[in-house]
Amino acid sequence: MTKPAALLFVAGIALAATDADLATLIAQAERNRDATVQEVRSLRQYVVRNARWKTDATMDVRMITAADGSKRYEILGTNAEGLRKTILLRILEGEVNAAAKKDRDGNVNGKNYELRPLPDTPSSGSSCRPVQLVAKNRTRFTFDGHGCVDMKELAMVRMEGRTTQRMSFLVGRAYVVQEFKKVDGLWYSALNQSTADVRFLGPTQLTIRYSDYTITRRPVLAYTAK
Repeated sequence: MTKPAALLFVAGIALAATDADLATLIAQAERNRDATVQEVRSLRQYVVRNARWKTDATMDVRMITAADGSKRYEILGTNAEGLRKTILLRILEGEVNAAAKKDRDGNVNGKNYELRPLPDTPSSGSSCRPVQLVAKNRTRFTFDGHGCVDMKELAMVRMEGRTTQRMSFLVGRAYVVQEFKKVDGLWYSALNQSTADVRFLGPTQLTIRYSDYTITRRPVLAYTAK
């Protein structure tokens, strides 16, 4: 979620982040990362689990994200049919449509969140600072809970909590767990798991696992003095 900066710059920002708006600093770091990336490809496995089903519904997807944030996907395989396949396709289409609208309701930034450092200290050798997540913009994509911030790189490592609003008329408030990992010096999603009560189906869990990232950087334009 962020591009590593020069050592002294990072150290200064990390110290300032304890007093400054941490969510705003994280959002700026993410914008810096996005400015260097032309395209991101990844493999994803979508798994929907419900106690009424004998097996989980799964779908393997290649997701391509362009520099402008728009997304498109290729379905590589699925075991789902009928209603279960429809559910998975609607999840994918919802993600693509949100990206097309540049929907930022769930992003960590100063508009959506206040991050309050917790008294817990990072474990030895770790720069991950525990924080309380307080949703300022209370939507179906933001949640109250807790997380962990890599203070050296100003990147979210983990977020966990319950959404402040119902996901939809049919889906209640979800309990969400998000984990992020460093790929080629940048931070991207590793896991996204949501559990909610769905009308007519009961408790249902969606798990998305991310792997095999391929990152294409923007070309660096050389300057030639005349």
